[in-house]
Amino acid sequence: MRLGVHCSLKNGLSGALLEAKQKKCEAAQIFTRSPRMWRMSRHSKEEIGKFRALRKELDIHPLAVHIPYLPNVATSNAILYAKSVNALIEDLGIAEQIGADFLVIHPGAYSENSTPGEGIRKVAGALNAAISKVEGKCRILIETVAGGGRRMGGTFAEIASMIEGVKDKERVGVCLDTAHSFAAGYDISKPAGTDRMLADFKKMIGLGQLKMLHMNDSMVPCGSQKDRHEHIGKGFIGDGGFQYLIKKLDKIAEAGILETPKEPEGSDKKNLSLLFKWRKAARGAGTK
Repeated sequence: MRLGVHCSLKNGLSGALLEAKQKKCEAAQIFTRSPRMWRMSRHSKEEIGKFRALRKELDIHPLAVHIPYLPNVATSNAILYAKSVNALIEDLGIAEQIGADFLVIHPGAYSENSTPGEGIRKVAGALNAAISKVEGKCRILIETVAGGGRRMGGTFAEIASMIEGVKDKERVGVCLDTAHSFAAGYDISKPAGTDRMLADFKKMIGLGQLKMLHMNDSMVPCGSQKDRHEHIGKGFIGDGGFQYLIKKLDKIAEAGILETPKEPEGSDKKNLSLLFKWRKAARGAGTK
């Protein structure tokens, strides 16, 4: 598992890579547009070419693109759904252009007058539409969420059903967010809880589909169904939880990406250094 952080686009695509290198990342995640806007940012062929060359030079991989927060591919609202599917197609297209390995999506929420089953069908339909429209190797990763209300993806069973509805399963996978799964009810602060979570994941989805982790501690207790990220080791998951998780998943997941708070200054480097330390310890223990 290669480690990194979510990097900013404030200095452009290549600027995100330079930020990743400055923070000693091996992998990285970016947005390709403002996460709170529908409008797609346009990137010139020259900019994309420079980005791809720089990424190769800096050896940043895997690279993930995160879809904006506005799309909802589980909705039954026809206008919002069409807009959301179009955004998914746009982001998968730019992810392919820049050579990204993964596109991470939130599955969204089913409509008030709908059902979880219909929400799952909507998600699968959106994934099929995007994959059929955009050829390539970039894999769409469904992110685990904290659950609660009508939000989809709080259980592995829901995600398994979404994947089951996708025709080309080689183009989909899962991004497990540690804070979200903890908030959804998996107590990964303890080895036994992590083992139960991975056993459930293996049974319902298959560990081969676990491609990436979002490494976030949680400000809120297990089962709270609230999405509140905290610095590594400062929340309810704690140092021990992450040490054991890394030990179990280092050889399974391809990337572990921090989405922890950026303040105070230097937090990304501090959080990342802990993950590197624990990964080194896990690999050392594995050789004994």
